[in-house]
This record gives sequence, structure tokens and C-alpha cells, in this order.
Amino acid sequence: MARLVLVCGLAALSQSLAGCAAYRPLPLPERPQFSGMVSGLTVDSVQPRPTPLRSIPIDPADGLEPTELAVLAVLNSPDLAAKRAAAKVADAQVFAAGLLPDPQLSASVDKPISGPDTHTAHSLGAAMDLGALLARPQIRRAAKWNAKQADLSVLWAEWGVAQQARQLAETAMANERRAASLRDLLRLATNRSERSDQALRNRDATLQTAAADLAVQLDVQVQVATAQQDAGKARRDLNLLLNLEPGVMLPLVAGPDATPYDEATIRAALDSLPSRRPDLLALKAGYAAQDANLRKAVLMQFPLTSLGVAFATDTAGVVTRGLSGAFALPIFNGGRGEVRVQDATRAQLRAEYLARLDQAAAEVTSAQIELANARRQTQALRAEVPRLEARVRPAVAAYDRGDIDSQTYLTLSQAALSRRADLDNLELAARLAQISLESALFMPPVDAKASK
Repeated sequence: MARLVLVCGLAALSQSLAGCAAYRPLPLPERPQFSGMVSGLTVDSVQPRPTPLRSIPIDPADGLEPTELAVLAVLNSPDLAAKRAAAKVADAQVFAAGLLPDPQLSASVDKPISGPDTHTAHSLGAAMDLGALLARPQIRRAAKWNAKQADLSVLWAEWGVAQQARQLAETAMANERRAASLRDLLRLATNRSERSDQALRNRDATLQTAAADLAVQLDVQVQVATAQQDAGKARRDLNLLLNLEPGVMLPLVAGPDATPYDEATIRAALDSLPSRRPDLLALKAGYAAQDANLRKAVLMQFPLTSLGVAFATDTAGVVTRGLSGAFALPIFNGGRGEVRVQDATRAQLRAEYLARLDQAAAEVTSAQIELANARRQTQALRAEVPRLEARVRPAVAAYDRGDIDSQTYLTLSQAALSRRADLDNLELAARLAQISLESALFMPPVDAKASK
């Protein structure tokens, strides 16, 4: 019997040593891993996981639309790569939770040095943690739900990065259009200011007039610089999402016009949101994991914590075999505190899920209101701006003939360009509101239906 226990123990020891993992170094990179050109981006080596983005084709040859940039951001974002690596930790925890607890082996040798008994005493024993065995199913269940929560959280992060890329592309293009319009006005204002300055030197204009014209020129310069800075910042932020060097100029092009989702479609999408939106599904998975943790805490109240067998001989040559067990007396603690903590945590997660569900509905309603307001104001300006621009066109010929002075021409042009800028801003607000609505509803972009 002693030899059998010894052989089994040695076999278990050799098996455990053979199964030990080896260390492998993983050095950190020495420099940034930016791509210096658009052709270096990952285009189609993997399919984007967010379902609403899977049907969008990518063709950088004829420019990149906001929806195409959304897909590229999901495929190339370094932040998303880090989140995917973090999700693999949860997968590793699932593997760890599925492993059985290791048995515990014990051995001792006692050689007498005095007394009547001359036998060398020895003992061998093996024990198993019963508490870990009882809790293992719930630990595995919690780990699997945690892994699912991590995966869904990454999916929601991918969706957020995609929408952020669309918003940045729209913002960059809108500010570039605004800067181009303002540069036309700046040429007029500069010409007016130079003429006023020359007239002031010839004593044909007052200092007040020259100063006013210079102030107009400087004001337009500031507006041009602001629009260029806003466009440049949006482009740099977009490059960062795509892991491109800040100076790379993406060939941005506007997407096609498309019919927005109707009220019935939005209402149906809102009703099905708890079963589709990844962040809500992630919270559900987290709640299920916590429910498993609560079950584990209840099971851990079982008082028998370990069970073992032993074989021993004493110095008198008496051979014994025995069974041992360790019990936790539930007098003071009994695991009641841990059960209460896990139960309170589950209640907390339930409240967080309800809050996120309410927040999601509020996000949809808010985006609908913003979109409706922007569209209403845009429709009014779309009817007004062409009429104003039509009145400015004859002023060009009148200014060339000398029928009107530069101040009158500048005032008319400034008014038309200002209203055109207002229209561009409202159209940008409508597009951003549409993106926010689609983001909250986890629905495909409306302009993707007419994509290239």
C-alpha cells in the first residue's frame, strides 16, 4: 500500500512538472507603428464584426466616403486592437476556470533516536479541496459570461469607433468647404482693404473707413484660420483612429444622399434594442456572471471544505490507514457576508442595466429631435440661400462696370456667403444627428444603402 501511494505520488509529480508552461519573452516595440500611406491600411483581410458595417464595400481609388472610413477605422484602430487583446484575458480566465483543483500530497519520515521502538515511521497522504470542486461549475459559468461580456464590450467599442470616424470625416469636409467659401470672401475683403489703404495715402478716404475695411479683412482671416484649424484637427483625429501618420491626407469624398429611416422603422428598432445593441447585451452577460457568483457564494457555505486519505506506520511498526476531513463551523461567519455582498452586487448590476436601457431610449429620442430641428431649419435656408445668391450675381458685373463700390459688393457677397455657411453648418448638424441616431439604434448607415 505504501509503495502504491508513493508510486502514485511520484507519477502525479512528474505529470505536473511535464505540464508546466514555459516562459517566452515578448519585447515591447521601440517606435510608433503608424502607417505612412493610405495603401498601408488593412482593407479586406478581416470582416468587420459590427453587423451594420458588413455590407459596405471599400474602394480607396475613387476617394473614401464616411461609411468606408467607418469600416477602415474598425479594421485599423490601435485602440480597438488593444481592447481585443484585453478580451483575450477573459478567454484565458475561462480556460483557468475549467481546470480541476490540484490534489494535495503530504509525506513525512520519522527515525527514532532513542526509546524502545526502533522502526522508522513514515506517512503518506492525499487530500482534495471539496469546496473548489463544488464551486467549479458556477466559476466556469461566471467566467464564460464574463468572456461574453468582454467580447460584446469590444463589439460596442468597434461600433463607437466607426461612428466617430464618420463624424470626423463629415466635420473635416464641412470645415474645408467653409474655409473655401471664406477664402473667396477674404479675397474681396483684402482687395477692399488695399484700396482703402491706397485711398487713405492719397487722402481720398478717411482713417475711419480704412480702419473699418481692415477690421473686416482681419475678421474674415480669423474665420478662415478657424475653419482650417477645425478641419485639420478633425483630419488628425481621424488619422489617429486609422493608425495613420498625422500628416497623411485622406482622399475624403461626400457620401450619396439617401432617404432616412422612417418613424415606423425607428420605433421597431427601438423596441428590439435590448436584444441587439451590444452594450445592453454586455450588461446582460455581466448580470448572468454575477448571478453565477451569487450561486457560488451560496454553495461555499457547505461546511466540509476538504477530504483526504492517509497511510502511516509508527516507530512501533503499527500500520494504519485513515480518512480525514476538514470542516468549517458556521458559527460566526458561515459565508453569510459573501452571500450578501454578491446579492447586493447583482442588484447593482440590475439597476445599471435599467439605467442604460433608459439612457439608450433617451439617446434615440434626443437624436430624433436634433435631426428634425436641423432638417427643418435646413429646408428653410435651402429656399432662401439660392435667392440671395441670385441677387448677388448681377452685382459682379455692376462692380466691374463701376456702378457699385467695393463696399456695397463686399456687403452683398458677405451676406450671401454667411448664409451659405449657415446652411453648411445646419447640414453638418443634420448629418451628425443622423449618425447619432444610427449609432444609438445600432442600425446600418442610411447612405450605405446607396454606397458604391
